[in-house]
Amino acid sequence: MKLASRPALVAASMLLCLSLGATACSDDSGGGDTTSQPPLPSGEPSAFQIETTTTIGRVVGRFPKKSQKQLSKNITPVVQRWFNAAYVGGDYPRKDFHDAFPGFTAGARSEARRDIKLMSNDGIGDKISGVTPKTSQIALDVLAVHKNAVAVTARFRLGFRTEGDLARRVGVRGRLLLTRAKDGWRIFAYHVAKSGDTA
Repeated sequence: MKLASRPALVAASMLLCLSLGATACSDDSGGGDTTSQPPLPSGEPSAFQIETTTTIGRVVGRFPKKSQKQLSKNITPVVQRWFNAAYVGGDYPRKDFHDAFPGFTAGARSEARRDIKLMSNDGIGDKISGVTPKTSQIALDVLAVHKNAVAVTARFRLGFRTEGDLARRVGVRGRLLLTRAKDGWRIFAYHVAKSGDTA
């Protein structure tokens, strides 16, 4: 687990423990709201190529359905921008993934750059000619206080196929811990695993 070097957030830590405890459960578990997010608008740096299905997983505290839908709309693009910048967007072949972490706090970005082969296509970017996303799913575990989300763990699964000298199916999955900042939700911790990208 990589935790950014920032002041500890008690609520976020509680939610992370909740999410870790629920790891054995299916990502499709729990009733909650299910929202299929359309791709982000084309032409933007954050444009995403396929639909992302976002669900609400475990909720601690009271959190109205209307707020759940809005939370999905707010957080899905944050995760998509990372997916796009790190894995499925941009031109290939390439070697530079230094800016692959939009939406991360400064501390989390620093950690991710140290884990850059895990947190992006840095290890294979110069061996592939393109990427086609196949699966994009997010489940949000929410800690709410006074009907407001104070911390969110986004459990995600991203699948894509690479083209070129290293043509194969790659899977990335894990958890992103998010906190609300002045400019919106930001990723400040992560637990990520990747498969299928070795030569």
